[in-house]
Amino acid sequence: MEKPNVSKKPCQKNFVTHAFCIVNSKVAAKILVVDDNETNMEIITHILLGQGYEVAVAYDGEYALELAEVLDFDLILLDILLPGISGLEVANRLLGMERQKNTPILFLSALNETSDIVKGLETGAVDYITKPFQESEVLARIRTHIKIKNLEKERIDLLYGIQKDLELAKANQEKLVTFQFPPSPLYQIYTSYKPMDLVGGDLITYDVLPSGDLDILFGDVTGHGIAAAMVSLMAIITFKTMNKSFLSPSECLYWIHNTLTPLISTHFISAVYIRYRAEENLLSYSMAGHHHIFLLRDNQIQKLGTKGFCLMMFPDQLNTTNEDIILKQGDRLFLFSDGMFEVPNETEQYLGDQKFSELVEKYIQLPSQELLDTISKEVLQYSLGKVADDMTMLLLEVK
Repeated sequence: MEKPNVSKKPCQKNFVTHAFCIVNSKVAAKILVVDDNETNMEIITHILLGQGYEVAVAYDGEYALELAEVLDFDLILLDILLPGISGLEVANRLLGMERQKNTPILFLSALNETSDIVKGLETGAVDYITKPFQESEVLARIRTHIKIKNLEKERIDLLYGIQKDLELAKANQEKLVTFQFPPSPLYQIYTSYKPMDLVGGDLITYDVLPSGDLDILFGDVTGHGIAAAMVSLMAIITFKTMNKSFLSPSECLYWIHNTLTPLISTHFISAVYIRYRAEENLLSYSMAGHHHIFLLRDNQIQKLGTKGFCLMMFPDQLNTTNEDIILKQGDRLFLFSDGMFEVPNETEQYLGDQKFSELVEKYIQLPSQELLDTISKEVLQYSLGKVADDMTMLLLEVK
């Protein structure tokens, strides 16, 4: 075997002798050894260097803490009985450092120091190695804890990467999910949106046709989170890019269904498609597996609905139909996802659609945005602040 390339650099001068930072050019992992016994230090560093580890040494706790402030270590071997600052105190201070808070600490101890070992493990150390050192035991414990640390780092890096991807997905979703509608002297649109996760599966999008008609797609993808958000974005892109001018709302739902069905097999979308011809106050709408929508007229609720299965539920069946209704000044069309009423309280009792209707009736006289804000507040109060599903609402108010 090729002899390791070892250089010794003076690191410290203390009450016993000089300590040395011993560096192996074949870097595997960085280990700090803290022990005031030169014989123990020589044995342990010989074992570690023989396995290609990079080693730094300190003969007292004070200098160990100085090294830990400026260097990153993969593992720390720490003698319990040290002059000056005790090994237990050093461990406490190491674990309080931002740089070393995730670094595993293994105590070096004699067999008769059981009570100190227990105290050491209680401080946050992960293991101990007994003296006299057995090479196989030393290496097995070190390899195990370095592997655990590396796996934990991979987990943290993965979670960080997922978080960054989620933030990017959220930014992209915010560009496509519509919360700002074009101004019009004939109508005003208000929305409220609270996703369960950073990204959600509910969708709101619109298009103004060459005829001046306003088309809105309102939907709720089964599930939530990243997968549901991806399906939501695919539906929005399909809506945005399709030629809607010569299609009825029902035919538009068929188009979206037929486009996405070959691509998606794990999610459905309950959807409402509305077309509002504001000059004539004519509302045409079609629904695919969605619960009732509300027409708020003269401070009363009229429930509107049509037949139809959810998009992508059955490849060859959708069964959507169209309905027309003439709106009048002061009418408000209220669309909402099931996340507004499928909400459990602390005893797992769900709010339900009937109590949600009663909640809307209670505050129906409020101005539109205040109505949405109040309903959202009341639902969250029922669930003790827990968002159990994406919570989405839209109000179209006729001026």
